[in-house]
Amino acid sequence: MFTRLFRLLTPATFKNRILLSLLVFLLVPIAVLFLYNFRETEGLLQRNASDKSIEQLEGLKTDLVDLMSLVMKTGMLLEQDSVLRQVMQKPEQYDAINRKKIVENKFAGIENSFFLTGATVYYTLIDLKGNAYTSYTPESSLNYEEISSEDWVRELKREGGQRYIWRANDQSTEIREVKGNRMLSLFEVLRDDGLKPFAYGRFSIDYEAWFAEKTQGSSGEGAYFLLDAGGNTILQSSLEESVPPAVAASIASAGRNGESDASSSTSILNNQIMYTYSKIQELDGYLVKKVPLSLLFNEVDKQKKRSFAVYIAILILFMLMIYFISSTVTGPLKLLQRKMETTVKSNLKAKLPEQGRGEILALTRSFNSMIADINALLERLKLEERQKQFVRFQVLLGQMNPHFLLNTLNTIKSIALDKDEDDIYEICVSLGKILETTLNTEADLILLKEEIVLIESYMDIQRKRFGHGIQVRYEVEGELEYALIPKFCLQPLVENSLLHGFGQSQLEGRIDIRAASRGKQLILEVIDNGVGIEKAKERQSVRKRKSIGIQNLRESLELMFKNQPSGLQLESSEEGTRVTMNCPLLLSKPYAEEGFTDVADFNR
Repeated sequence: MFTRLFRLLTPATFKNRILLSLLVFLLVPIAVLFLYNFRETEGLLQRNASDKSIEQLEGLKTDLVDLMSLVMKTGMLLEQDSVLRQVMQKPEQYDAINRKKIVENKFAGIENSFFLTGATVYYTLIDLKGNAYTSYTPESSLNYEEISSEDWVRELKREGGQRYIWRANDQSTEIREVKGNRMLSLFEVLRDDGLKPFAYGRFSIDYEAWFAEKTQGSSGEGAYFLLDAGGNTILQSSLEESVPPAVAASIASAGRNGESDASSSTSILNNQIMYTYSKIQELDGYLVKKVPLSLLFNEVDKQKKRSFAVYIAILILFMLMIYFISSTVTGPLKLLQRKMETTVKSNLKAKLPEQGRGEILALTRSFNSMIADINALLERLKLEERQKQFVRFQVLLGQMNPHFLLNTLNTIKSIALDKDEDDIYEICVSLGKILETTLNTEADLILLKEEIVLIESYMDIQRKRFGHGIQVRYEVEGELEYALIPKFCLQPLVENSLLHGFGQSQLEGRIDIRAASRGKQLILEVIDNGVGIEKAKERQSVRKRKSIGIQNLRESLELMFKNQPSGLQLESSEEGTRVTMNCPLLLSKPYAEEGFTDVADFNR
């Protein structure tokens, strides 16, 4: 299913597959990598901008808190001044001019101590005896009754009321020197050593001008705002900018729910605009910086457009180049394909013209060389087939002699039977069994029990010939008599024991033939108690013909059981020789009737 779908989705021609592969596995990943890198760059710029905005807000917040600390320090110095306290508590001991002069000098002294800060604090003090004092020139004469009736005085006088009250949106209509209309004011109760109030003070700073000065020149980086606890805008660095109500409500809600830590700043995103805010705990308000992401990503967008324009141009040129290169390859290949088809139709007799260059020329030469090799191989196959037919003919001719010998043997057996020559008759029977097995060229494997019959036939002939007293014993486990083994694999081993172990002498001896299974292996052993290999070699020197039975048997096992475990091992000592043969265990079902008949059933 997957293969069929893949074939349907991929082009059929080599050229189009190359183009599709380059597009899918090279060009598309590069484009995705470009987008990923730009996205990561934008994220990095956004994080850097957020960190920078947080740093700027924290600096602005620190300056504002320092300014508020300056105002509080002013009230503390006035409260701790004993002369000012005397004037406020006992104004009747001084005339009006001296009282005013003393208070104004105190104001001026404190103001001079803050000269390096660059901030101006405006003071308004009223005592409990109906006197009011200021450090500035008011719009109109001070009226004690009007001042003492203002809400900040009433709040300070209220029993259980606060000693300090901050107001970030205090009006400055009565102060001439200030540039803005909003003041940052601290309302404070001044108390003596007995913690009894002796005056009420209003200490104000023109923080609207201070805010404008601090945020001057920041229009290219964004806009700054000061919000109250409800999210309402108190100050703003640009009249053209504003904080959306939804954002302001979100900031105020975060502050009420405790999500905004007073000691840290936080950034939020809304409609591709980043708002960074920091809570001012002393004012219960927020400093906010508004930065459009377009300011951050303007250069990145330009770079992105330039990069993609270059990428598309390179993509088009690359596709054209690949198309041209693939055409130079696929065109000659198609021509070569047609010529190959013509060559195949002409029974591989024609060769391709060696034209072109590079890989095409090399491919043409390789094809011509392959055609030559194929023709040479066909000639060799034809020659081998003729040789096989000749060998087969020779084999058929060679089989005529064994059949003639078998028929002659049957004739001798009949004559011996007629003349009561029992020894000759028995030799003919044993030799007939061996010849009959030899003539059966269709089977390479026989049953173990059939091999044992051949060994007995061979031993009968040897006993009649030499008259020795060598006994053969068999130890075969269970159904292993039906194991299939190579034909004539044990008889040569028995023959070697007779020739080399006993030297065809009339001495008594014993040959043990054992068959056992070990897993999927058949283990066959031929053990004699003869003289051993060393003494046999001494006797072998006087023999004219060298025995080759063991070597032939090894080669037969290798050819018959190729790539399967098999082999032949030889162990010898002065007490005799042991030959061990192993081969795959192949069991045949027992015959319903014994297939190996007596010599009397041979063809006559």
